[in-house]
Amino acid sequence: MRVTLETLAEVAALHGLAPQTLERVAQSATLLACAPGDAFYQQGDPPAGFFALQTGRVKLYRHSGEKAQILAILLPGDCFGAESLPDDAPCPWTAEAMETSTAIYLAPDRLRQLMAVCPDLQVALLELVSSRLRQFVTLVHDLAFRDVAARLAAVLLARVEAEGTVTAAGVQIRRAFSQQEVAAMVGTAREVVYRTFRQFERDGLLKLSRSHILILDMARLAEVARRETR
Repeated sequence: MRVTLETLAEVAALHGLAPQTLERVAQSATLLACAPGDAFYQQGDPPAGFFALQTGRVKLYRHSGEKAQILAILLPGDCFGAESLPDDAPCPWTAEAMETSTAIYLAPDRLRQLMAVCPDLQVALLELVSSRLRQFVTLVHDLAFRDVAARLAAVLLARVEAEGTVTAAGVQIRRAFSQQEVAAMVGTAREVVYRTFRQFERDGLLKLSRSHILILDMARLAEVARRETR
């Protein structure tokens, strides 16, 4: 399916591109759809192209055997891919659709051709890769210096920022992820996540239902998220 300039205008990361660059991107890009559980690309694949998520959710994760660490949850407007294109290295992680997802896609060969003649596209991609690197540095810090409760609190706060709904009782977020997926975000076992959620409930930080999490005390949850082990 053809990508229009109107579609590209919805991608914040491309807002700084010159009109002629956007025209070239629109002529070279396509729209891809991915079913839940399918991957746009997998860890170890040849370098992937550039993706700008239009609909759905995508998780980036690394795995070793049966263990996985979720690195990021992407929402519409987020961009991913092309991280290993400059040095032609294998893809460092898997990008898997969590629900039916569509993305603007630039294949690696077309992306290389455009970058050779569009310096502003090079700058935009460098900014995206740098932003992802900062995100992962923060993740490494959290895994090394924050306990499970702090990491789980940080995950909940990120979900609030992305899609929280203010209600009379507190801030509500959907339970869009299984406890195993939450455990893979936090870097622990599913049973530990369950116990930590229950402790948060006993402490009056949140209330769980089958479909939602209601954050009752944002300030205290933020305090837990900032806590570092000594």
